[in-house]
Amino acid sequence: MRTLKPAVRWGRSGWVVFFVAAGVLGFELSLMRVLLVASWHHFAFLVISIVLLGFGASGTALSLFRTRLLPHGEGVLFALVLATATSMPVCLGVAQHVPIEARFVPALMWRQIAFWILYWSLLGIPFFVGAGAIGLALMTAGQNVGRVYAANLLGSAAGLMLATAAMSLTPPQWLPLWMGGLVLGGGVGSQPTFLRRRIVATVVCVGVVAALCVTDPPHIRLDPYKYGAYVRRLERQDQAKRVAAAYGPRAVVEAYSSELFHDLPFLSVGMAPPAMMTLLADGHAAGSVLEITRPEDAEVMDFCLMAFPYDLAPANPGVLLLGEGGGTNVWLAARHRAEAIHVVQPDANLVSLLHGPVRDHGGSVLDLPAVHLVTTEPRHFVEHTGERFDLIQFVTLESSAAGSGGVRGLAEDHLITVEGIGAAFRRLTDDGLLVATRGIQTPPRDNFKLLATFAAALRRDGVARPAHHVVVVRDYLAVCTIAKTTPWTPQQIERVRRACAERELTPIWFPGIRPDEINRPDVMDGPPDEQGDWYHYAATRLLSPTPERFIADWPFDIRPPTDDRPFFLDFCKVARLDELKRAFGDLWLTRTELAFPFVLAAIAVVGIAGAVLTIVPLLLVREYRYAGGLGSILAYFAAIGLGYMLLEMTFLSRLTHWVGDPISAAAVTIGGFLLSSGLGSLSAQKYRGKPTRLIRAVVVGLILIGLLELMVIPALAGAVGSLPYPARCGSAFGAVLPLGYLMGFPMPTGLARLDRAAPATIPWAWGINGFASVIATPTAIAIGMSVGYTTAGGVALAMYVVPGLLFARLPRKT
Repeated sequence: MRTLKPAVRWGRSGWVVFFVAAGVLGFELSLMRVLLVASWHHFAFLVISIVLLGFGASGTALSLFRTRLLPHGEGVLFALVLATATSMPVCLGVAQHVPIEARFVPALMWRQIAFWILYWSLLGIPFFVGAGAIGLALMTAGQNVGRVYAANLLGSAAGLMLATAAMSLTPPQWLPLWMGGLVLGGGVGSQPTFLRRRIVATVVCVGVVAALCVTDPPHIRLDPYKYGAYVRRLERQDQAKRVAAAYGPRAVVEAYSSELFHDLPFLSVGMAPPAMMTLLADGHAAGSVLEITRPEDAEVMDFCLMAFPYDLAPANPGVLLLGEGGGTNVWLAARHRAEAIHVVQPDANLVSLLHGPVRDHGGSVLDLPAVHLVTTEPRHFVEHTGERFDLIQFVTLESSAAGSGGVRGLAEDHLITVEGIGAAFRRLTDDGLLVATRGIQTPPRDNFKLLATFAAALRRDGVARPAHHVVVVRDYLAVCTIAKTTPWTPQQIERVRRACAERELTPIWFPGIRPDEINRPDVMDGPPDEQGDWYHYAATRLLSPTPERFIADWPFDIRPPTDDRPFFLDFCKVARLDELKRAFGDLWLTRTELAFPFVLAAIAVVGIAGAVLTIVPLLLVREYRYAGGLGSILAYFAAIGLGYMLLEMTFLSRLTHWVGDPISAAAVTIGGFLLSSGLGSLSAQKYRGKPTRLIRAVVVGLILIGLLELMVIPALAGAVGSLPYPARCGSAFGAVLPLGYLMGFPMPTGLARLDRAAPATIPWAWGINGFASVIATPTAIAIGMSVGYTTAGGVALAMYVVPGLLFARLPRKT
């Protein structure tokens, strides 16, 4: 292979790489925040794949044009940095004018797909040029490649922290502009020389961005199917007004007022509710705020299905509302003279709106004497509080069917799992009630899965016959599932019968239910030759000693979610899609839960793109055709990319229970991996012994520590979760530190080996690692959704066996 003298010294490029990596990672998080507001969870997840695809594609481009780029390395590096900074705000601004939609309509599918390809292509440009700058620096680093790679990891960690902090200070649509400024100020400012033409180019790019911000200010185009899009249409028509907004890593929270708002969940009568405000979190409805000041004015709440459990609860109950947003359920509890009302709301911004700008519009509900407000994750609260309650209500479930194309099926929910519901059961008094109310679906799946999870949690706590502990009723809008840790007594069942009759509710299940009580007064379809509806049919089987048969036969995935597989809103069974096609014809796509197929499609598309772009250099670059060890290079760097991302995604899910907050857990986990891997890369750079022996020792240590932590972390969740918040974050970082440190060795050590023996393959190896990381992200989620994250972690550790075996086969210096 021909050797070219690098045109950039590593010391000059180290700071450039640091700032570019920081900006690119910050831009990645900014895009995820923007897409969570604009669209749905699974499109925000795709950002990770687009990022890594850009990194892989940059490696391919560097491979193809290596001989032309290296003699002009310093100038090319400057151009790539400037293009990275400029493209971040420009590409996002242009992408907001592409008419994308989250739900695919069969008649418009190909048009919608074309718009999505254009959209993602625009957003991929900053990652492509940013990764090109980092890859070029690696190509020119020589034996200092470990230091440059460490600068990449450490810069990424810094970008993570900066972007997370910036989310609380500015609207998400402005974040890409600040990340571009970080790259411009740090990356361009770190350049060793400033020629006149470079100054002119910088001024021109800054002028272009400034002109764009003036003529088309940064904004977020909401998906037309989101509730927030409807509210914005009202605002444009002067029929709604935004009263306040707050920003943060968790969500953009907004409060709107309008005379047209009448949104109370599961209100079953024609009684007009009082004036109200609507809260939005990332464009989703987050609660209604009744503009009243006394419980007497909240009479309308007595006609919601959530009022039914109060007919069965003890007098003056102690109430726990998990995830309460606007305070409507607080008014309901106050009307029933609750002795204490504990409100658990994880978003501090939502609470600040209720205590601040919305206070005089009904937010004062949180100031009622009986209310005790706690700002934390509901799962963390039920696991670590010492209080016991007469009624615990899962407010987070009080919405219509999740069966809306499966658009939220990729969202992890650590509260609605067998372990989470079990923790809530343990917070009940002896006759306390655990309550969940959820909208009716056709075909049913949400409420089936919820009942299966309640039953599994009871069995896990030693209840042999959960059918004696559960009451399920419905009206024509929703299903209310109520469970106790003690069996229902005959006297309590009579209260259930009287309450159903008074409220004209339809019993689905309670101990001793009679045939003449089933499927009336609201008649719904049921199985052929069965007297009851589908809900009663499912209840008799899910509460039986052998629910597995029904769970396996139902066309949707209603397996009880667990901490290892925390996807309550995923209902897809890929093997049963043909049945849905036959049942719904051309409309099957609108009735299908698409979350899991979406992940599989992402794996397929990215895998094909990665394979093509990885093979292209082998076909077009003559130096590669005569190089040896290409198979070992491919397997070595692909295994590192797969293993790293699979393990990171696994620990991200697992450590959420330790930290007690998913946003903090993500910052600690991802930042910890990046920081400790950067330190590992620096240590690898300083190592002067035999690299083969080093990599094998690192792999053995990594596998042993990884297996130990995968077993120990769930067992220690209770003990660590009871610690103060800083100690929980510190414990999570401590769990990540040894793994990340060891994971920082294989990549720079392999690149240093290539720099000595086959430097032309460095960008190719960089691209392979990027493509493998792309595939790893959806693969981790697919494994987590199907069999659990523990399996994903095991696969990740198995991947690290490959570099241990193949390092000795990488090209040697000749």
